[in-house]
Amino acid sequence: MPVITSIKPQKKKQQRFNIFLDGKFAFSLSAEALAQAGLHENQEIPPNDVRKLINESEFALIFDKILKFLSFRPRSEFEINEYMLRKGVGEQTRKMVLEKLKSLQLIDDKAFTKWWVEQRSGGRPAGVRLVRFELRRKGIDRQAIDEQIAEARGSGGDEILAEKVAVKKLKRIMNLPKLEIRKKLYSALGLRGFSSEIIEKVIDKLLKKE
Repeated sequence: MPVITSIKPQKKKQQRFNIFLDGKFAFSLSAEALAQAGLHENQEIPPNDVRKLINESEFALIFDKILKFLSFRPRSEFEINEYMLRKGVGEQTRKMVLEKLKSLQLIDDKAFTKWWVEQRSGGRPAGVRLVRFELRRKGIDRQAIDEQIAEARGSGGDEILAEKVAVKKLKRIMNLPKLEIRKKLYSALGLRGFSSEIIEKVIDKLLKKE
């Protein structure tokens, strides 16, 4: 059974207290809720009581913030957890929020990965290297990333997308000297995460047409 190892007032909200279970920040309570619950340090507290206190004190508030966070675009589980960490949400509350989101099918890392790859293959095209980097930063494992990339792009997908980006860029710089055009195209495609091999192939193809 978890033990309350510390109860500390929040720095910015003096009427709210952080509760630490087994040395880890778990959740917070208002001064009134803390008094009503009669909690004290070195007290054992059943997990069901922890969940009840969280539900009564901060769950609804945090959950509403997460729903707003999700309203802008889909998020990975890692992103949501990191958001809650930045907001100072305790471990137990974070677990409850994530459980609730999963039960409502509001987070699904497989669906998120598929959506992200589609976004980076459509209106905001990017090379496989950049897509992998972005998704890894969002907590998605390599196998899931590779599966979605293979499904969405297949062979030759990066070259097609690179050419699409290059054609659009070329229209804006076609009056420049050929060497300057090559440099600008190389830079634009490099920033989008396409490989050097694909970049050179696409640029050679387009400039031969000019």
